[in-house]
Amino acid sequence: MEAWILNLTVGELLIDFSLMGALLLAGTLLRRYVPFFQRYLIPNSLIAGFLGLLLGAELFNVLPFDAARMGAYVYHLLALTFICVGLFKTEKKHSWGVINLGFMQVVIMLLQGILGLSLALAVTWFLVPDFNPATGILLPLGFSMGPGIAYSIGQSWAAFGYENAGSIGLTFAAIGFLVAYFFGMTLVNRHVGRDKAKALPHHVRQGIRSEGDHPIGSRLSFSSAAIEPMAVHVALVGAIYWVTWWITGGLAQLLTLGGLEAEIPVLWSFHFIVANTVSLGTRKLVLKDGRGAWIDDGTVHRLTGTFAEYLIAASIMGISLHIALRFALPIVAICVIGAYATYRVVKWAAWTVFSDYQFERFIGLFAQMTGTISSGLALLRVTDPEYRSPVAQELVLSSGVALCLGFPLLLVINMPFTVFDGKLMGFGIVLGLMFAYLLVLSGVWFLYVRRKRAQKK
Repeated sequence: MEAWILNLTVGELLIDFSLMGALLLAGTLLRRYVPFFQRYLIPNSLIAGFLGLLLGAELFNVLPFDAARMGAYVYHLLALTFICVGLFKTEKKHSWGVINLGFMQVVIMLLQGILGLSLALAVTWFLVPDFNPATGILLPLGFSMGPGIAYSIGQSWAAFGYENAGSIGLTFAAIGFLVAYFFGMTLVNRHVGRDKAKALPHHVRQGIRSEGDHPIGSRLSFSSAAIEPMAVHVALVGAIYWVTWWITGGLAQLLTLGGLEAEIPVLWSFHFIVANTVSLGTRKLVLKDGRGAWIDDGTVHRLTGTFAEYLIAASIMGISLHIALRFALPIVAICVIGAYATYRVVKWAAWTVFSDYQFERFIGLFAQMTGTISSGLALLRVTDPEYRSPVAQELVLSSGVALCLGFPLLLVINMPFTVFDGKLMGFGIVLGLMFAYLLVLSGVWFLYVRRKRAQKK
């Protein structure tokens, strides 16, 4: 099922989202009452996703949902999330910490890609001939870029013969979440002590705020007598997605006219970037002459969080267990080695580049590069409960820097299929290109750090 082709009935859509909603409620109750989930700060959406996977067709067959449809929801929710991110207010000038964390993110993505592809090629050559080497490329997609991008790009490879890449990408992302929270919280407990972790506020551990402790989440930018403000923001996101669909579809038509039909799946896999670009342009347009004050950041944050919760739940429910289990050993080996390498590199970089808040930057970035930005912020909160350090804001803003610096990687990882037709030689060339970009980027980063340190003296 091609994710960009909406072969869904209204009934399937409503039932699926009703099921995900019920599972999110169940996840909220489990987080509230089960100490195990509180201890590791497991997000409600992650609990919901694994609960759905357990009750789905491949195990207990209690809930009537289709894994392929869940993958399609991940694809579209990714674009909606990137639209909301594009509507946020951004800093015009990034700080030292933001730029360095942005460099670190892309360096780690490249290292994960090089390591994952090298291990996958070794498995293909020496152990399992029918193991697709592209599986190794899914390591940075699932770990560093998250389930949405892992599925979006992975499912586009079906057009080139790798039918199950989207589902395997979700498997990598799920393992990454487990690494981020279980191993990450172990590191946090070792650093701050278990007693401090247990002393977190109840609403952080249990996920529910007590009566009288309800902070303001958004503000009304329209009169409810005329229209509900949330309805306007939802309409704006919907309109931007319609424009995204129109632009991407138009580009697909141009590829068809140019005889490049084979590139269309790759184009659609990048629709989230088109969505983010249109969103950024829309915000600049409505902000012109101060007319954009009606875009409320709090409301946009609420929408972003809502889309992300459903995305994470759907990404776990979209895993095909029989496919994942077929190559379980090499996948787990790649994940374990990749996680350890990520841990070592992030720890070295955090203590080498920064002179303050080293552990906060280390644990936040490690969790982000194995899970998502939400994982990083969750673990950071244990060591910095009130976010008094600049690290939380740096993690958020550095993601934009990483998206710009990492765009060449997104182009390169498709080349084994789009340029070399899936041949092993193509994977070797892509491995060399990633290594070359790693050297170039590391050199630029080194020069940046040296220049900034010289300016401080």
